[in-house]
Amino acid sequence: MKIGFLGAGNLARAMVQALLQSKLCQPDDISCLSGSGQTAKALSEDTGIVLASSRQALFQNASIIVLAFKPQHLETVTEDEGTFATDKLIVSVLAGRTIQSLSDVFPSATNIARVMPNTPSKIGKGVSAYCYAKPPSPEESEKVEKLLSSFGSSYEIEESEMHIATALSGCGPAVFFQFIDSLAKAAEKRGLPKKLSLEVAIKTGLGSLELIKQSGQDPQELIDEVVSPNGVTHALLESLKANSWHGILDTAIEDAIGRSQELAEE
Repeated sequence: MKIGFLGAGNLARAMVQALLQSKLCQPDDISCLSGSGQTAKALSEDTGIVLASSRQALFQNASIIVLAFKPQHLETVTEDEGTFATDKLIVSVLAGRTIQSLSDVFPSATNIARVMPNTPSKIGKGVSAYCYAKPPSPEESEKVEKLLSSFGSSYEIEESEMHIATALSGCGPAVFFQFIDSLAKAAEKRGLPKKLSLEVAIKTGLGSLELIKQSGQDPQELIDEVVSPNGVTHALLESLKANSWHGILDTAIEDAIGRSQELAEE
């Protein structure tokens, strides 16, 4: 597949790395272009992919165009540039930008897939939610599924569910990174060496998540197996409960969904 990335930030970099590591594409199958030119130049130099000379050249040399710039920059695509997408499959990873807004900019695209991947995609452990502007042809479906499989797991959903998926899987990695960082710093503050605190926190997180995956048990069941009445874990969980742990996360997800909706309205 010939894939062009319009935008070359962190998410585009993660996706390019996944495509190359999975061997789905060779470096000369992928091209990129960014607004400033600097991030695309760096991505090209680091990975060996092609640095496109213009938006027109990017579209001409690819059958799939991945929109990976900042969502608010969608309006920078001119009407003439929108016609470059004729007979192209557009894959958008722009948070909050609806299929309708994408269709308005690229009316001649064969189809548009709206995708919400996340940064673990760069190691093939990502989670992507996606939906289409219209029912895809078998060829379009195969292309998108191959593309997303190189990033990890993927789930087709309704567009109305995309804001929720954005908050859960799109923002989720930052929540886990923050949680691991907070655990490690709490241990370090109380005397455990910094490097050891972080290593133990990471391995505890990895092991716990793998246990959920392999056991097939509900998370609450696994919690009950760890907690002893009036024990150490019980004290920790009671403290989290007293500080509205569940409420904080629930509010945070709601706020993330709200921001995604705002971006769509903008």
